Amino acid sequence: MVIRNIKRVDENTHLRHKRMKVYTLETNSIVERKWFLDLLTCMFGVGAWILVNSLYTQLPLLVQSAPEGWNLPSYLSIVIQTGNVGPLLYSVWRRRYGNQYDRSLTIAVLIFGVTSVLLMARFYDVTGVVFGQPHSVVLCALTFTMALVGCTSSVLFIPSLAQYPDIYLVTYMVGEGISGFVPSLVAIVQGVGTTTCQTVELPDGRISKVKSTTDALFSSGPFFVGIGLIMCASTVSYLCLEYLPTCKKEKLRIPSEDNQVHQNIGVGSTDNRSRSLSVSLLIVQAAIVFFANGLLPSIQSFSCLPYGYMAYHFATNLSNIANPVACFIAYYTNRTSKTVIYTLCSICLVSTIYILMTAFTSPSAPLSNSTTGVVLIIFMWALFFGCASYVKLSIAAVLRNEGNRGLYLYGCITQIGSTAGALIGFYLINIVQLLKSYEPC
Repeated sequence: MVIRNIKRVDENTHLRHKRMKVYTLETNSIVERKWFLDLLTCMFGVGAWILVNSLYTQLPLLVQSAPEGWNLPSYLSIVIQTGNVGPLLYSVWRRRYGNQYDRSLTIAVLIFGVTSVLLMARFYDVTGVVFGQPHSVVLCALTFTMALVGCTSSVLFIPSLAQYPDIYLVTYMVGEGISGFVPSLVAIVQGVGTTTCQTVELPDGRISKVKSTTDALFSSGPFFVGIGLIMCASTVSYLCLEYLPTCKKEKLRIPSEDNQVHQNIGVGSTDNRSRSLSVSLLIVQAAIVFFANGLLPSIQSFSCLPYGYMAYHFATNLSNIANPVACFIAYYTNRTSKTVIYTLCSICLVSTIYILMTAFTSPSAPLSNSTTGVVLIIFMWALFFGCASYVKLSIAAVLRNEGNRGLYLYGCITQIGSTAGALIGFYLINIVQLLKSYEPC
């Protein structure tokens, strides 16, 4: 009995040493961060959604000339969500081949994105006739190819970071935030022009008011060229992360025996609680992206344009700027706090209710003829997207603890929720036509 007890003590001591070794490996990987990995990971993150984000920043300009008018955002939202065919094809591929070809697929997707945005710069204003009505056919087609990059990034780009320490996931998410910040900053400088009503006399002697719009500082063509150059830098960054020897040395290397011990920690009730928490967070993620990525972008023109083109312009771009601000805040705070996550969800709910109210009461939205109304609508849009960005990053950080599979599920639920929101937005605007346009003149 004494010998058996001694053996048991030795085994427990050995097990504790192994656990301490795993903890030390993980802690060192966080403490000994490398600036060049932060830079490359951030730039890689920029390439995930900069194509779609840049497109949204141009909507205040595009709705003024596109045949679809105010309905253009709903068309583009549904086209963007059809980009989910990318994750679906990848899921089929993953079942058959696993993730052994993810590196080559990621490179191909990035190059595809560069090509798409450069074509957009040249042909975005080409229209065609569909079912007897003029439509922005080239814009929609290239939006689809650009959306393939963003949608696929959720299930392809993020899981590739599981081979690096956890802190670089936050850096990647900061990069995703910058992918909205940079186009928005350029778009603010670009301007949207001003819209005025002029009184003219018609040939039959009647008096009528017509809309007159001044041009922005520069058109969407040069804007998309600049985005293409940034996309090239993102592609180079990923190649460095995968092939540069100094980067490869920083990848996580936990011995298989220790890793097995680490995986066995918390089996039982703790594992069940963790699984329950993951399910609840995935539900929250689905609800957040339903509005943030799907429904609200579809109705933004109806919510903002009653307050003027400048209000729409600033609401769109400041919402994108709120994204990286939220990511930087999360960088220095306890981003895995469940209390913070659910508190910010409550704020998102309040701002969403106000945004929906303004959209469904268009063109007679509350306070539409006052400065207070303009400031409030811009603030509500920025507040929602800032809080939503923090929540999405926090959920990703929690699910990161489950490794590649947790982040894969995070990506899948993101695309499912986004698609559902875009479909409902398209139905409300273009099928049942519940939302009404506002004409300034």
